[in-house]
Amino acid sequence: MANFNWQKVLNKAWTYTKVFFAVLTLMVGSYFYGTYYPNKSAVADVNAELDKFYMNKIKEMDLQEPEFTYINDTQFIRAMHKCINYINFKTPKHLRVPYEMIIGQAALESGWGTSRFAKEANNLFGIRTWEKSSPHLLPQGIDNWPGWGVRVFASKCDSVKEYVRLLNEHPAYKDFRELREKTKDPIQLIKTLDKFSTTPDYDKRVIRMIKKIRKIEEGE
Repeated sequence: MANFNWQKVLNKAWTYTKVFFAVLTLMVGSYFYGTYYPNKSAVADVNAELDKFYMNKIKEMDLQEPEFTYINDTQFIRAMHKCINYINFKTPKHLRVPYEMIIGQAALESGWGTSRFAKEANNLFGIRTWEKSSPHLLPQGIDNWPGWGVRVFASKCDSVKEYVRLLNEHPAYKDFRELREKTKDPIQLIKTLDKFSTTPDYDKRVIRMIKKIRKIEEGE
């Protein structure tokens, strides 16, 4: 009868033990990594599905656009907040624009809603149209079509919707979209909108307006 090779058995057992612990370590590591450092792609997919579900539920609610009424700067800010809240209900989180950025530009462009374009065209941002057939107003003193006009909107909140759409889709604001993935700071984001206006130091003017809005809100 051949001698039983215990050394060979022990070597195999040790090999299996090492394999077992290696697999166990890998499984435990994967569990903790997946729990505390989840796959970014998987997280993005889940968030996208949640946003889709959320947006469908919001549409089912059929929320009505709020009234946009004001007689002073403070009321203008409040009206803007209501409008932005309404728009944000129907806008995925990653496509939203910071409140202060929207209100700051609207206040600057429309003179706190007192400009001719704000009153007669519901246009808070001086948004233009290059289609002559599209409802528009021309700047005072210009009688003939110069190739563009200031768009007329059904409501002031509609002009805010269009502003948000432009920032999310127009090629001129690609830098804004890329920076928004890293920060939601309106002071930093406004610096990417150099193509929004030809006014010198436009970003600095908007930033000053944002700071003024903050003081008004702090005083309420």
